[in-house]
Amino acid sequence: MMLNDLANETLTAQLQAYSQRRFTGRLDIRASITWSLYFCMGRLVWAAGGEHPVRRWHRNLKQYCPQIEPDQIRLREVNMPRTTWEYLALTVLVRRHNITGEQAVATIKSTIREVLFDILQHAEREQLIFISDTQDILDASLTLVNPEKALEAAQQSWAIWRNAGLWKLSPNIAPTLLQSETLHQMTPPAVYNNLVQLIDGKSTFRDLAVRVNQDLLVVTRALIPYIRRQIMGVIKIPDFPQIIAPITGEENSGILNAQATRIQTRCLKPRVIQTPYAQKITNASCNSQGKLVRPLIACVEDSVQECSIMADILTKARYGFVSIPDSLQAVLMLLQYKPDFIFLDLVMPIANGYEICAQIRRVEYFSTTPIVILTSNDTIVDRVRAKMVGATDFIGKPIEARKVLSVLLKHLDLSSFPSDKFACLPDRSV
Repeated sequence: MMLNDLANETLTAQLQAYSQRRFTGRLDIRASITWSLYFCMGRLVWAAGGEHPVRRWHRNLKQYCPQIEPDQIRLREVNMPRTTWEYLALTVLVRRHNITGEQAVATIKSTIREVLFDILQHAEREQLIFISDTQDILDASLTLVNPEKALEAAQQSWAIWRNAGLWKLSPNIAPTLLQSETLHQMTPPAVYNNLVQLIDGKSTFRDLAVRVNQDLLVVTRALIPYIRRQIMGVIKIPDFPQIIAPITGEENSGILNAQATRIQTRCLKPRVIQTPYAQKITNASCNSQGKLVRPLIACVEDSVQECSIMADILTKARYGFVSIPDSLQAVLMLLQYKPDFIFLDLVMPIANGYEICAQIRRVEYFSTTPIVILTSNDTIVDRVRAKMVGATDFIGKPIEARKVLSVLLKHLDLSSFPSDKFACLPDRSV
């Protein structure tokens, strides 16, 4: 880690600088509380830390993913990062189709807005310290958020909050009832009953806003008169218990296994995986140490039909082949199999080919691995953008043997592979 040289500048200047630098990694913002912003190529991936990260997780899930019960989610402790467990859990929930990609994106954007709001409020009375870490990188497969637009939205919310005279009041504190009898005398029975049920000293202003499905400012303003008359008070309350805990017994549908999200970097012998999506390695000849002695080609493609065409072309040419139909698992599977060449579809659900290509290039192992984009949108703009995110080449669909084999021969160095392992490699005239 290194202390940022812009530590005395504003949060706005900081985010602008990191956006312009196309920063990838973690930015810690420290005052009496620490928050973390995760970047990918200058865009925000996630925001963590703060006073109530677990409450924030519960609150956003209830608001944007109502089919999920946060209390039923448990994460295995092994290898689960303490600061990004929410993001990894979101990734697993999307992968398992428990929530949609749109719900995950809404949750991410809301989390980022809350964190930035809290940072802005603390910046009014505390000096902020900015520390960057280029080694802590998150998989950016869910979404990428423009940091300047996110900050602008948070600044607008903070300005409204401050102009309402609430700049000293944190939305993370809880109102509590002090004078029940007085409240009963001055309010209608229905209002009194609702307030008694809501104002229990266990829910923050933000929690209450979600519970009643109202804007935070509307809810807070409605309670302020009672607070000023000391009919209600405000107290600090703890965060919910951490959901990362050891789990015994069989995993059920309500439990997320951290190992499913962990990127395994150890060398694994390629194996046949029996799935309905033909996620497999074929013709992958290995030596006694389990290392491939012929090139292994990976294809990240959600279309079963096109993966099948690619597999047929490559296996007939005696290449090893692995198909990866799920964009969310792309980097994980690539790290597992470490292919010598990657074909990458441009248009896929959740994450497109540009985003995945950028993720792959951030992994040191794949810094020089050829990556060829596959798409039917073969335009100059697409080609330029593909080059900007680190693509080696670009071929248009439909997938044809001539195009596939030509681009392999153009970019793949075969000198380290025994020539006798290829029975039918085409010459460069194809």
